[in-house]
Amino acid sequence: MKKGIIALLACVFALSLSLVGCGGGGGNSGDAKAAFVGTWDLVEMEENGEVTGSDDLDMLKALGLDVYLELNEDGTGALMLFGEAMEGTWEAKSATDGTFTIEGEAVDMKIASDQLTMEQSGSKLTFAKGEPRSASAEAASSEAASSEAASDDASSSASSAS
Repeated sequence: MKKGIIALLACVFALSLSLVGCGGGGGNSGDAKAAFVGTWDLVEMEENGEVTGSDDLDMLKALGLDVYLELNEDGTGALMLFGEAMEGTWEAKSATDGTFTIEGEAVDMKIASDQLTMEQSGSKLTFAKGEPRSASAEAASSEAASSEAASDDASSSASSAS
C-alpha cells in the first residue's frame, strides 16, 4: 500500500513538472468561459497507462494532499497541488476546448461528460466540478501557518535560553 502511495505521489509530481514544460496557443469567447469557470476536483489520473482512481485520490485528500484546478471568471486560475498553488491564466476557445497557461506554457483543456481533462506527454488529469475554494487563499493560509510555526519555534528557543 505504501509503495502505491509513493508511486502515486511520484506521478503527480512528474505531471506537475510536465504541465510547466509544455507549449500551446491562445483563445477567445465570452459565453464559452461559463463552462470552465469554477473549481474542478481531481477524480482520476493516468500516467503512461496506469490509472489512479477516485478511491486512492480520496485517501490522499484525507491526508491533506488535495489536487484541484480553480478557474476564475477573469481568466486567472491556479492548479493546487498538495497545498502549493501553481498560478496561471486560462482561455476558452469554445464551450468544450480551452488552454491553461503556467509560466508561459499552455496545456489544452477539454470538457466532455461534465468532466474537464488536461493531457500532456502521456499524462492525463481528469477533473469534476467541485465546491468553490480559493487556491490563492489556501496557499497564503498554508504559508502563514508555516511562518507562525517558525515564529513560535523562535520564541520557544528564546524563552528557553533565558
